[in-house]
Amino acid sequence: MFCILETNHLYRFFHPVLIKEILNLYHNSKPTNSGQIIFTSHESHLLDLDSFRQDEIWFCEKPDDGSIKIYSLSDFKPRFDKDIRTGYIKGKFSEIAFLRDFSKLTL
Repeated sequence: MFCILETNHLYRFFHPVLIKEILNLYHNSKPTNSGQIIFTSHESHLLDLDSFRQDEIWFCEKPDDGSIKIYSLSDFKPRFDKDIRTGYIKGKFSEIAFLRDFSKLTL
Protein backbone atom coordinates (compact mmCIF):
# COMPACT_ATOMS: atom_id res chain seq x y z
CA MET A 1 0.00 0.00 0.00
CA PHE A 2 1.30 3.44 -0.97
CA CYS A 3 0.12 6.46 0.95
CA ILE A 4 0.83 10.20 0.75
CA LEU A 5 0.32 12.32 3.86
CA GLU A 6 0.29 16.04 3.18
CA THR A 7 -0.20 18.67 5.84
CA ASN A 8 0.41 22.36 6.16
CA HIS A 9 2.30 23.75 9.16
CA LEU A 10 2.79 20.45 10.96
CA TYR A 11 4.36 22.32 13.88
CA ARG A 12 0.97 23.86 14.76
CA PHE A 13 -0.31 20.46 15.86
CA PHE A 14 2.73 18.76 17.39
CA HIS A 15 5.78 19.71 19.45
CA PRO A 16 8.99 19.77 17.31
CA VAL A 17 10.51 16.87 19.28
CA LEU A 18 7.39 14.77 18.67
CA ILE A 19 7.49 15.63 14.95
CA LYS A 20 11.09 14.40 14.75
CA GLU A 21 10.10 11.15 16.48
CA ILE A 22 7.17 10.63 14.09
CA LEU A 23 9.47 11.21 11.12
CA ASN A 24 12.08 8.84 12.54
CA LEU A 25 9.39 6.16 12.97
CA TYR A 26 8.39 6.66 9.34
CA HIS A 27 11.99 6.54 8.08
CA ASN A 28 12.64 3.34 10.04
CA SER A 29 9.39 1.62 8.99
CA LYS A 30 9.32 -1.50 6.84
CA PRO A 31 9.36 -0.99 3.06
CA THR A 32 5.89 -2.54 2.83
CA ASN A 33 4.58 0.63 4.45
CA SER A 34 5.79 2.84 1.62
CA GLY A 35 4.57 6.35 1.02
CA GLN A 36 5.50 9.98 1.38
CA ILE A 37 5.09 12.63 4.03
CA ILE A 38 4.94 16.14 2.62
CA PHE A 39 4.66 19.04 5.03
CA THR A 40 5.45 22.71 5.43
CA SER A 41 6.91 24.25 8.53
CA HIS A 42 8.52 27.40 9.84
CA GLU A 43 10.19 25.29 12.52
CA SER A 44 13.95 25.52 11.97
CA HIS A 45 14.46 22.79 14.59
CA LEU A 46 13.54 20.27 11.86
CA LEU A 47 16.44 21.34 9.61
CA ASP A 48 18.67 18.41 10.41
CA LEU A 49 20.83 16.36 8.05
CA ASP A 50 20.62 13.44 10.47
CA SER A 51 16.87 13.25 9.77
CA PHE A 52 16.70 14.34 6.12
CA ARG A 53 18.79 14.19 2.98
CA GLN A 54 19.66 17.52 1.35
CA ASP A 55 17.29 16.81 -1.56
CA GLU A 56 14.41 16.28 0.89
CA ILE A 57 14.60 19.83 2.28
CA TRP A 58 13.02 22.54 0.14
CA PHE A 59 12.64 26.28 0.70
CA CYS A 60 10.00 28.68 -0.57
CA GLU A 61 10.29 32.42 -1.00
CA LYS A 62 7.70 34.94 -2.03
CA PRO A 63 9.33 37.95 -3.71
CA ASP A 64 7.62 41.35 -3.84
CA ASP A 65 6.08 40.52 -7.23
CA GLY A 66 3.90 37.85 -5.54
CA SER A 67 5.44 34.86 -7.31
CA ILE A 68 6.73 31.85 -5.38
CA LYS A 69 10.29 30.60 -5.74
CA ILE A 70 10.98 26.98 -4.68
CA TYR A 71 14.46 25.48 -4.40
CA SER A 72 16.23 22.60 -2.70
CA LEU A 73 18.89 22.73 -0.01
CA SER A 74 20.96 20.52 -2.32
CA ASP A 75 21.23 23.51 -4.72
CA PHE A 76 23.59 25.08 -2.16
CA LYS A 77 25.69 21.91 -1.71
CA PRO A 78 26.35 22.45 2.02
CA ARG A 79 28.91 20.22 3.70
CA PHE A 80 27.40 17.33 5.62
CA ASP A 81 29.19 18.38 8.82
CA LYS A 82 27.64 21.86 8.81
CA ASP A 83 24.73 22.92 11.02
CA ILE A 84 22.17 23.85 8.38
CA ARG A 85 19.75 25.22 10.97
CA THR A 86 22.23 27.94 11.93
CA GLY A 87 22.97 28.60 8.26
CA TYR A 88 19.26 28.99 7.55
CA ILE A 89 18.75 31.40 10.45
CA LYS A 90 21.72 33.47 9.22
CA GLY A 91 20.17 33.63 5.74
CA LYS A 92 22.71 31.45 3.89
CA PHE A 93 20.04 29.46 2.02
CA SER A 94 17.35 32.08 1.54
CA GLU A 95 16.23 35.53 2.39
CA ILE A 96 15.38 35.91 6.04
CA ALA A 97 11.92 37.19 6.86
CA PHE A 98 12.05 40.76 8.06
CA LEU A 99 9.48 43.21 9.31
CA ARG A 100 8.84 46.24 7.18
CA ASP A 101 8.34 49.73 8.51
CA PHE A 102 4.87 49.47 10.05
CA SER A 103 4.53 53.27 10.20
CA LYS A 104 4.02 53.16 6.40
CA LEU A 105 1.32 50.50 6.62
CA THR A 106 -2.04 51.61 5.28
CA LEU A 107 -5.18 49.82 6.30
